[in-house]
Amino acid sequence: MKYLSVLALNRYIKAQMDQDIYLQNIYIKGEVSNYRAHPSGHLYFTLKDEHAKISAIMFASAARRLNFKLENGMQVLIQGYVSVYETSGQYQLYVQSMQQDGIGLLHEKYEILKKQLEKEGLFDSLHKKKIPPYPHTIAVLSAKQGAAVQDVVQTIQLRFPIAKVIIFPIPVQGKNAYMKIMEILKSVDKIGFDTIIIARGGGSIEDLWNFNEESLARCIYNCQTPIITGIGHETDFTICDFVSDYRAATPTAAAIKATPDQVEMKIYINQLNEQLVYRMKQYLRFKQKELERLQKSYYLTNPETLYSQKILELINLQDRLLHYSKVFEINNRQRLDNNTYLLQENFKKLILNKENQLKQYIISLDALSPLKVMQRGYVLVHHQDKMIKSVKELKENDEINIQFYDGNIKAQVK
Repeated sequence: MKYLSVLALNRYIKAQMDQDIYLQNIYIKGEVSNYRAHPSGHLYFTLKDEHAKISAIMFASAARRLNFKLENGMQVLIQGYVSVYETSGQYQLYVQSMQQDGIGLLHEKYEILKKQLEKEGLFDSLHKKKIPPYPHTIAVLSAKQGAAVQDVVQTIQLRFPIAKVIIFPIPVQGKNAYMKIMEILKSVDKIGFDTIIIARGGGSIEDLWNFNEESLARCIYNCQTPIITGIGHETDFTICDFVSDYRAATPTAAAIKATPDQVEMKIYINQLNEQLVYRMKQYLRFKQKELERLQKSYYLTNPETLYSQKILELINLQDRLLHYSKVFEINNRQRLDNNTYLLQENFKKLILNKENQLKQYIISLDALSPLKVMQRGYVLVHHQDKMIKSVKELKENDEINIQFYDGNIKAQVK
């Protein structure tokens, strides 16, 4: 028996298909999905209808003749041929020409719902809740084994590891998957998380369609917990993205939005600490200068000025009293005596008051005296007629003078 190689088999099948005149010039219509443009200019996509799909390729030479921009969801009319790619054994549609056949049904449905909800105000920024800057708990709704949930968890652990992350597995595609997502989302919303992240990797418009369902969009809008969506790739926009409190371009971007960066936080705290130290130093320098100014003030260096003026006033009053006494004695001795008595009483009160004030001034001055401070255990240290303020100003064997409130002593630094 003769065994064929896989390549030989694929070549045979390709030859058979290439000889079939019905497959070499066909006209077919369908919806574009999974569209991907190659840097070389070739266009790769899937052509599908309600029941089946086929891989398609349009080479750059034919793609340059297109008069419209190809997008997912488009209904198109295609002329081309079917053949086999020998390496993979996959048969596919080779597109030679293509024209639009109206907007795809899913794309049209998407646009209608988007306009409806936008008109109702569900996309309005006034209704969007603020994302907590320092979350304690984060709920992640995503596929259990998907790459999206791994990216989200790893990003959160790197940026803000103190946040507690709990994963709630959800179906992210398939018929009626959105109903299960709604059920889980409503339950999670009641728990009291700081933030909810809904994440899913990229895919075609039909793969992401559950996130374009109206009921799921309204469920997200009615949730009390701030919700971040990171669905698909950067260019993918779903209805849920417009309704959520924040739309992130990717699942990783959603994790970044949900958490602060611990490295940036440490830098910010260090900056605040430096500002605090700087301002405290400024404040202490200001108070030191104010103290030095008070120590050099006229009243503290010349305390007698506080009561000398009062003594002069007292002498002046005494002189005036004597003068008026003589005048009264000449005119009316009795009246003078009475007035003298009153004046003497007032004078006594005045003297007593002035003496009390003088005592208070003396007590205040005494309290401000450096000797009083030194009586509480403080001393002044001098070295070579210089006041020492820091141990750094002295070295071993220096002769110093220590002044107590009741005397001085000599000492040597050891």
